[in-house]
Amino acid sequence: MDFNLWRAPTDNDAAPADLWRWERLDHTVTRAYQVTWKQLGGKVKIAIRQSVGAMSVQPVLRMENTVTVYPDGRIRLNVNAAKDPEIATLPRIGLRLFLPAAMRQVSYFGMGPCETYIDKHHAGYHGVFRSTVSDLQEDYIRPQENGSHYDCDYVTVKGAGISLTAATGDPGQTFSFNASVYTQEELESKKHNYELVPCGSTVLCLDHKLAGIGSKSCGPDLSEKYRVCSDTFRFSFVLKPEAI
Repeated sequence: MDFNLWRAPTDNDAAPADLWRWERLDHTVTRAYQVTWKQLGGKVKIAIRQSVGAMSVQPVLRMENTVTVYPDGRIRLNVNAAKDPEIATLPRIGLRLFLPAAMRQVSYFGMGPCETYIDKHHAGYHGVFRSTVSDLQEDYIRPQENGSHYDCDYVTVKGAGISLTAATGDPGQTFSFNASVYTQEELESKKHNYELVPCGSTVLCLDHKLAGIGSKSCGPDLSEKYRVCSDTFRFSFVLKPEAI
């Protein structure tokens, strides 16, 4: 699991994606500068001072995060991040997890059953949906970001006796997710859908914010209300692994 700021550019991302690459948002890594912990009853609370950025450039995000581990196995991540003001927008901000490939059954409460985004969801509706990782893939001829589901309260991925549930940690806050057999790097590197090679894992992206799709390939810039452009981000995820 790591912090995730990149997505495979869509046809409408052509112009901003050039800037995102110049800012090296496609090569970020997470660094920890200080880690402290304390035990509170049956739980352990870990405080981490971190940054996210590419090698040899200033950090994109500076973060003061806490991780709380509960006796029942739940893990709560609280993120308090400040974005470098020199970077105007991000493709996304969230987490990316690599899960065993056998974890291919997905259920979620959010907008579905088709892919939905902050600015592209009027064909969807809220409900509890069940699918497989393969069926969540939108098979665009030119591989690109796809298969996200917007405004979710939780998602569960399971298989081979393992289950992982991710939920929003704050009342009134929702998230987007997508699950795929392909990495965003693989989607970006191939020109045709038939060239794609599965990575051998189930890739689960949990997005606090994901930029909208827009219509830049033949229309105006993405509206500001659909961009990931805040100076600060505060969000929380709760992860619950279980044997089933």
